[in-house]
Amino acid sequence: MEYVKSIIDRYKHLRSLRQLGEGYRGMYAFVGIGNHSTSNLYPVLSYLHVPLKYIGCKSHDKLPLIERAYPGVKATTSLAEILSDDEVKGVFVSIAPEAHFDIGIKVLESGKALFVEKPPCRNAQQLMQLADARKKAGNPTVVVGLQKRMSPAMQLLKKELARCSEPMTYNLRYLTGAYPEGDALLD
Repeated sequence: MEYVKSIIDRYKHLRSLRQLGEGYRGMYAFVGIGNHSTSNLYPVLSYLHVPLKYIGCKSHDKLPLIERAYPGVKATTSLAEILSDDEVKGVFVSIAPEAHFDIGIKVLESGKALFVEKPPCRNAQQLMQLADARKKAGNPTVVVGLQKRMSPAMQLLKKELARCSEPMTYNLRYLTGAYPEGDALLD
């Protein structure tokens, strides 16, 4: 077992060196400053050391508060300012769902990578427009945030569980094993 532990420790050391050496090759922007963003997304970006250059919002009175809460970040109400900045390589979008498509299409048309919370659009026509905009921009990375409870598989599972005569539940677990420090039995 000591041999396995030494391999895991060596791997963790090499992974740490690689992560520290890679870094990000540009700056990023975030559009949205709602509760989900501040409670869930910004902490993850901070943990991953994602360099944010801008935080965009629609309220002018929030700008000084944002800049005080996030030192080194420029707060703006101008999406055009964010999208015209060549240093910005990607934009995270977490705003009201009805605005995801409009903002997302502009981000893609600018050629920047896009992370957008679900739903990215309202219908199949808008989805095709997003796909076309991505192709025209040279296929930048696009990621849609999808919570487990909203996924199609979970919706089907809910329907099946509702048909049961007795109360039923489910549990989802990720088994990681000894890589890098997990325990398959307890994880």
